Amino acid sequence: MKRYILLLIGALLIQFNTFGQEQLSGLNTNPVIKYEIKNNEVLNQPQGKEVIFPVPIHLPIFDDFHTDIIFPDTALFSDRDAFINDDFPYRSVNIGAATLDAIDDHGNIYPDASMFPFIADHLTSRPIRLDTLYLTNETRAITVADSLYFSFFYQPQGRGNPPESYDSLVLEFGYFDGDSVFAYMDSISIPASDYLLDPNDTIWPFDTIYAPPQCTPGVYMINYDTITWDDMITLPCDSIFEPGIEWEYIWSSEGMRIDTFFQRYNTYSRQVMIPITDSLKYLKKYFYYRFYNYASLASDINPSWKSNCDQWNIDYIYLNVDRSNADTSYRHITFAERAPSFLTNFTAMPLRQYRNDPTNQLKDSVKLYITNLSADTFNVYYEYLIDQRGASYSHTYNGGFANLYPFFKTGYQSCSNVPQHACPPRDFLFPLNADADSSSYMVRHVIHDQSNPNLGDTIHFIQKFYNYYAYDDGTPEAGYGLSIAGGQVGYRFTLNIADTLRGVAMFFNRVQNDQNDNFFTMKVWDNNNGKPGNVIWEQEDLKPKFSEALNRMQIYEINPPLALIGTFFIGFEQTTADILNVGFDTHNDASEFLYYNTSNNWEQSLMQGSLMMRPLLFYYYDPFSVEELLPEESWNIYPNPVNNGTLHIDNSVVSGFDLERSGTTINIYDMLGRKMIKVPFTNSISTAALPQGFYIVHIHDGTGSINHMHKIIINK
Repeated sequence: MKRYILLLIGALLIQFNTFGQEQLSGLNTNPVIKYEIKNNEVLNQPQGKEVIFPVPIHLPIFDDFHTDIIFPDTALFSDRDAFINDDFPYRSVNIGAATLDAIDDHGNIYPDASMFPFIADHLTSRPIRLDTLYLTNETRAITVADSLYFSFFYQPQGRGNPPESYDSLVLEFGYFDGDSVFAYMDSISIPASDYLLDPNDTIWPFDTIYAPPQCTPGVYMINYDTITWDDMITLPCDSIFEPGIEWEYIWSSEGMRIDTFFQRYNTYSRQVMIPITDSLKYLKKYFYYRFYNYASLASDINPSWKSNCDQWNIDYIYLNVDRSNADTSYRHITFAERAPSFLTNFTAMPLRQYRNDPTNQLKDSVKLYITNLSADTFNVYYEYLIDQRGASYSHTYNGGFANLYPFFKTGYQSCSNVPQHACPPRDFLFPLNADADSSSYMVRHVIHDQSNPNLGDTIHFIQKFYNYYAYDDGTPEAGYGLSIAGGQVGYRFTLNIADTLRGVAMFFNRVQNDQNDNFFTMKVWDNNNGKPGNVIWEQEDLKPKFSEALNRMQIYEINPPLALIGTFFIGFEQTTADILNVGFDTHNDASEFLYYNTSNNWEQSLMQGSLMMRPLLFYYYDPFSVEELLPEESWNIYPNPVNNGTLHIDNSVVSGFDLERSGTTINIYDMLGRKMIKVPFTNSISTAALPQGFYIVHIHDGTGSINHMHKIIINK
């Protein structure tokens, strides 16, 4: 059946760093956003528009963005430009922030982006009632005497691109100005048979079609297609108006590098406290706030550098009464960085190579960033737990109890004072698994208060032993390349036992207009005193390969396999001066193993981070297509429809206890993408409070190893 939609008739060069010919650039697209939109049924739904006077939300307002959802919470925000993530924040107050940059809510560079500063992302609140305070025992008017404050943390650059001074971050407050403004024309889809007398009748081009009786009288359109009995027609129906909002400038910060920011404020994330004292404008039924950022791309002189840039991270937004300028603490105990790898240099390595020198492949301890955002000192317990995936091995390290002092006085938990928490020792070896060719382990770090176990945090890491080495964590925050034709890049790896190179995996960022779609030569070198020596293998006329899957590495096979021993280098030679934009992870610094050659001399890289390029050894298989998720058929979600107010969730592979213990959560969304329920994993959930309708159940553990979505119907 066809469907018809009928129309109503009525240079400034920006880059991360420049060290000679080495270049880092931002990402031209956000692959996480594009992947979520493509695969998340909720996010693919048409976005609901606000009608006149949307229902305002009440105080208090708080969001620490500590979530696995990549878009702003629809219960608090009215747009979704900001990217909610733990990739770009650097040493912030907790894991997760709202990042504003030059990429829109579809994961693409803004179409009007240019080398001149332009307004890019917005983070806009839903309307907030600042006229009335809803308390447990009373409801009363809000006055200036209630000491109302709006606060937030912010950070320029983070692990991304530093905004130039004119690429500022701006905060505005808004209020209803008393008028309503036209927003859009709503539409309706109806069968063509409603307009036709019999199945043989036809609506011809240039016929006039009036909207049905339930729409605004007099709305019509001109048809430009031949429409028959079985077709559907989408035509205008009602004019939708929204409240007119008057916006006023409140605060801004000029752009700068993160190190300049730290030198100026002695912190990587600064809190701003703003009193709200204008009762005539803001203490009303419809109060709004919004952030937006200015961004500017590289000039057309270097089109391969035109990519995402000018990141700002926003965190811990808090709006409430009974506050003061000194009210800067929060009753939260949390981790401020991701969970680390236990491997000395790598995030992953071949099990065969680990097995031949296990002790030297593992760190003696790992570094954690634990923070207490309260003004009080807590006695906290720390442990890490290791569980082999698909096997019975498990291990628990007990760090015991220790005092955790306020972050604003002492900073993160100190390795010198509390090493058993901040730098916990490794007191185990991962099993050698003599008969296996691969293995992986779920590593969980847990911190919580002694008297209140719910006051704490958990972070996860999957330690992988497959058929490849990886310095990177699999997520690009930037793109790497050389700005000279003939430039070469070499990446050093050292084997514990002789092996064969079966392929090289690489991740390339997409660039505007495919400006990095250039030929390159892949090479392998032997070792010359720690630098690339003689070329022992090469293949010309290769081009970047891409995947629609999220951050999926692409493999360039080496056939026949190349025998190797000791230290070797993998890399590439560029054929043009356009950077290839290879994915670059800024969380893990492997610069001591990365070399570049632009003038017949090999130099160690000055870029702190790790190139997303990995050697595949011994067995040839694609480890990046290995199914790490629980099988779809292992989930049993019933009854559907839900008629009795209780939804049951079981898994045939993993017990409910283990799912709860692994940090798995259950989110339930309505069809507008609004989060209605979020709970730790449980085998039964009450849906009694949800209205009748369609919903999406999302079960996930935050690491990607558990990620299942299921549509349900709730009947009343």
